Amino acid sequence: MDDPDRLRLFERAVAASTNSIVITDARQPDGPLVYVNPAFERTTGYAAEEALGHNCRFLQGEDRDQPGLAELKAAVRAGRHCTVVLRNYRKDGTLFYNELSVYPVRDEGGHMANFVGVQNDVTERIRTEEALREIRRAERRRIARDLHDIVLQDLSGALQSLRLLHLRAKRSDAELDLAEELEALGRASSGLRSAVYDLRREKERPFVGSVESLVALNRQATPEREIRLTVAEDFPEELSGGRSVELLRVVQEALTNARRHSGARRVEVKLGAEDGEILVEVADDGRGFDPRSIRTGVGLSAMRERAEGMGGTLAVHGRPGEGTAVAVRIPRWDDTQAPPRLRPLP
Repeated sequence: MDDPDRLRLFERAVAASTNSIVITDARQPDGPLVYVNPAFERTTGYAAEEALGHNCRFLQGEDRDQPGLAELKAAVRAGRHCTVVLRNYRKDGTLFYNELSVYPVRDEGGHMANFVGVQNDVTERIRTEEALREIRRAERRRIARDLHDIVLQDLSGALQSLRLLHLRAKRSDAELDLAEELEALGRASSGLRSAVYDLRREKERPFVGSVESLVALNRQATPEREIRLTVAEDFPEELSGGRSVELLRVVQEALTNARRHSGARRVEVKLGAEDGEILVEVADDGRGFDPRSIRTGVGLSAMRERAEGMGGTLAVHGRPGEGTAVAVRIPRWDDTQAPPRLRPLP
């Protein structure tokens, strides 16, 4: 194959490529484009006559603060190959991610003559990678909340009781019964296994029945405290769209706070439905708090994030000496209706 045939074959191959291919003149100031193939026109929306004579940076628009640009400039100055991913913009202004590989071309004398750029639209890949990163972040948030809500609560209570038993043991030689503490630690272990298992499945469980069990467990743990459960007649037995577990965790956290921090003698859990919304409230008659001094701890943040993740709201009301009320409102929909889009939650 002689040189003219080889050149024509090269031109046809470049023109037929599905990747954008550009050539710049390294001997001219600012390295203007001297060739773009049809794939470049399809990808960017710019015709060849609009692009030729300009530096490729026009594809960046005003978006010049990009990590890959410094690496690209350094490679061009050094006359070496590099591959970077840049945010570029089509003629209509839409963003696309451009994986750009730059190759230096030297003349017979070894001087820089041109740069060949091969561009690959990797927008879908970048978006998929970001979606996977968000899924991982959501999974980490979910694990953190579940460990806090399920395991750490039981472990903290058990450890506190064991410390008290240790103090009693120092004052008395009487044999101490550790069965309850061992049972508490067993619940913590079971809770951890349950949390890990729940991460692997999304099976719905009846919400009202779960709340009844949770209230019963709290009654056993604090028999000196009255805990009442009121369920409205029109409250749904089950909740769809992944809400049973999320809402149950809010109730669990609120009951834990009432048990440990409020000094309450009476706690009331209400499940209601009104104005197209589901209302869940946990109120106690404990010491309350000053609204101006409330702090956003891990527990409160987790409850609020769960409520907002279901498209709802969480409100905390209280006054010193008048108790505390935690109220969650979320939209109500039937299983036959399409639920609103939920933000991903662990």
